[in-house]
Amino acid sequence: MFLAWNTTFFGQVTNQSPYSFFGIGESNQQISIASAGMGGISVALNRTHELNFANPALLSNVQYTLFDIGVKTQFLTLKDASQTQNSSFTSLSYLTAGFPITKKMGFMVGLQPNSNVGYNIAQEIYDTDDEILEANLFNGNGGTNRFFMGVGFQAWKGLSIGAETEFIFGSIENNVINQRADTQLYTRYRNQSQIGGIGFKLGGAYQTEIKKGLELNIESSVKLANDIHTESDNVFYTFLYSTYGTESPQDTLFSNESVKGKISRPLAFHSGIGIGNPDIWYAGIEYNMQNALEFDTELMSNSKIKYTNRSQISLGGYYLPKKNSISSYWQRVIYRAGVRFENPGIALDVDGPANSFSEMKDFGISFGLGLPVGNQLTRLNVSVEYGKRGETSQGLIQENYVNLRLGLNLAEKWFQKSKIN
Repeated sequence: MFLAWNTTFFGQVTNQSPYSFFGIGESNQQISIASAGMGGISVALNRTHELNFANPALLSNVQYTLFDIGVKTQFLTLKDASQTQNSSFTSLSYLTAGFPITKKMGFMVGLQPNSNVGYNIAQEIYDTDDEILEANLFNGNGGTNRFFMGVGFQAWKGLSIGAETEFIFGSIENNVINQRADTQLYTRYRNQSQIGGIGFKLGGAYQTEIKKGLELNIESSVKLANDIHTESDNVFYTFLYSTYGTESPQDTLFSNESVKGKISRPLAFHSGIGIGNPDIWYAGIEYNMQNALEFDTELMSNSKIKYTNRSQISLGGYYLPKKNSISSYWQRVIYRAGVRFENPGIALDVDGPANSFSEMKDFGISFGLGLPVGNQLTRLNVSVEYGKRGETSQGLIQENYVNLRLGLNLAEKWFQKSKIN
């Protein structure tokens, strides 16, 4: 089992992956729906009418007032050595707005989930006669969000720089319920945490025309090291279940309030390069890297997990048959595709005392469409990603997932000066 106990495992997920058990939950991909359809690359979004979450420098090209909203539905199939289960959930991906400040400067503001917690895992421990000795139920909910603001401007011909600040906030509740075979009393350990912090990102981008109709883009950004602070209330008590299934508390074994801690996030690096004719086709490759997270808070204490360096390689692009086609709607559709290879930065001890950690891997392949709505710039973006995370052969739970994303990108020309003929 992925928690590395020598027990029989069964469980279900309410609205998230069982891997959201760890840390502050499962990290949310900070990408747009258009980017998700290209394996997560953002360098190809250096356009006047699209917002870019990866690098604030790319906001320098924004020439329209933009509103972008996205939602995601994930379908999960979970497997361990003996069982398979299915689950699904729907969540908001982001809500953003952007607009030009000058011809060479753009601004963006948005709200986006940062991490999600939502698991319900059951564990039974048996004796040598296959009789249940005790049962445990692990459940959790909550997560964190990020409110962010970014600005980018063209500092020199073809060269842009930008900056972004984010505010992380949210709350998480984790519970462990235990019952032993020889007693009617249950015990519950509850940890409720408030989480908050501030982060900063700096970016740069260079755009040049190699020859007529062929453009090259190179971009990089760094998210500066920062701390996320936590304040937790912990309580451990006994209780009985009433006839109606409600808890009847008995004795408080211990209670500890306002336990402070922090999560240290090291510097994260992102870089991408892309080439193509933006009005017809584009292809790019990107690399993300971040050293292991560090924790000094009880919220994250777990001897069965080790945080490692995180990395991701994405390749993708798009094809637009005929941008201004009058005769065919489908020639004005943007066709996207990409692939992603990721090391999420988590290793789990699957053999208990042997301290044999298995590092989790994640792979995804995606396809997307940019469907014109109304004017030539407003689009309904759709993407589908199939992926796999974890391997049963390594003693981990394997997740096969399908991410269906839908986003509406509204682009309008506001604040135009009136002209008199």
